[in-house]
Amino acid sequence: MLKFWLYIIVLILLCVLGLTIGSANEAMVTFDFLFVKADLSLAMVMVVGIVVGIIIGLYISMLFSVKMWARAQGAKSETKRIKKEAQKAIQEASQAKTADAQ
Repeated sequence: MLKFWLYIIVLILLCVLGLTIGSANEAMVTFDFLFVKADLSLAMVMVVGIVVGIIIGLYISMLFSVKMWARAQGAKSETKRIKKEAQKAIQEASQAKTADAQ
């Protein structure tokens, strides 16, 4: 729970810092999107950059998470298969032992 609150506090501090920088920089810059040019304030360009960075970061982390989930599922199925084989070998060994004893 402490980790959650720490993230919230850091996020609030970043927002306050961003608003402070944004209010101090009212200069207009020409920002060229892929297909549109626009005159925006420097603060707005920073916000657009941060939002795009967050979206790209979330997308990449999601790809890694899905990849690791698939590996974990493969490892679980492999573990189940090996356990079944080991139990079968133990049962066969115990049956052979009882057959030898008779």
